[in-house]
Amino acid sequence: MASAAKETTPIAQSLAVTTYKDDLEGVDTIVDYDLTRTATMKDLFTFQGTVMSTPILWIEQVIVLAVFVLAALGAYFYARSVSEHLTESKSSLTSFTSLMSGLAAFLLGFYTSLSVGRWWRLRTSGIGNIWSACSQLSLLISQMATRDEKILSAVRRYSRASLMIIFLKRRHGAEELKSRLGSLSDWGVLTEDEVEKLRAYNNNLAESIWTWNVNIVTQLYQQGLIKTEWQYTYILERAMLGRSGAALIGAQMGTPIPFQYVHLLSFLVKLHNLMLALVFGAFFGYDLGSGTMNVVEAVQVIGRVMLVPFLYNSLLIINETLADPFGSMSMNDFPMTKYEKGIESDGASYVEAGANLPDLLTSKRKLEGV
Repeated sequence: MASAAKETTPIAQSLAVTTYKDDLEGVDTIVDYDLTRTATMKDLFTFQGTVMSTPILWIEQVIVLAVFVLAALGAYFYARSVSEHLTESKSSLTSFTSLMSGLAAFLLGFYTSLSVGRWWRLRTSGIGNIWSACSQLSLLISQMATRDEKILSAVRRYSRASLMIIFLKRRHGAEELKSRLGSLSDWGVLTEDEVEKLRAYNNNLAESIWTWNVNIVTQLYQQGLIKTEWQYTYILERAMLGRSGAALIGAQMGTPIPFQYVHLLSFLVKLHNLMLALVFGAFFGYDLGSGTMNVVEAVQVIGRVMLVPFLYNSLLIINETLADPFGSMSMNDFPMTKYEKGIESDGASYVEAGANLPDLLTSKRKLEGV
């Protein structure tokens, strides 16, 4: 199993981003990017992996543009009949759209902060704890209890399986998970017997599979390979760390940001975008029809109508992507294969380090106290 983790990493480098080519489910994900490029004018020409590569964003922009053009045409052809009404209400309508814009910006900022914090927690306290638990169990068991390769490999495999079950469940749905478990044996993570054992109860698999790692630790203690109760308790805590990581991911993914808040925010953004296009389209058409429009004002109006909705819609799409970094099947997902191979490789590295101790540690010389 360990050798599979040492295969050549399937990395693809483009101008702006580095992607990991997932050979298991065919999902290419971003694992790094050129930070220097984002700080230069080159960033204006970066599309791969960005929100600008999302088709729905441009559909939304077309809708805003269509409303703006229709409002402008109406005001242009009926400039005389609406001149008095537009002149009187221009100031109040402009203030109203500015108020909506400010409120939307504030709420979007708060929403994005929540989403990024939640995303980072999934990576550090979720995936990070699963990864850390596997590494610590591999280190402690190999140095304090046994170097039986089957046992050490099982610890790593069950840890990897825990993470991969989360991805399978999010990508294919809870209803399909049972039928998808066979992929774990196809990928060499679990044996067919182990997969059948999971299918037999098919409940809370990402967390409950840590029972197997706890059982390994318990059997080592019962057989006297873990010498003291203190060591047993400490190693058990490492296994529980992995279970808590899987539990955190399950809890976070099962408890999205409140729907009422997200719906109201999205409703406000869409209403703002339509109002902005409608109001400024009418002013643009009226000024153009009455001959009072100048180039600078035209550029400002078109720029505001196109840019502000673009930014607000982009933030909504980014937040939607951040909400589920396991199952969106996009370039901005967490890289499942990279992580599971990393868990395998890191766990195996501690075992290998213990098998390749320097002469200082293998000489068996008696150490002197202080």
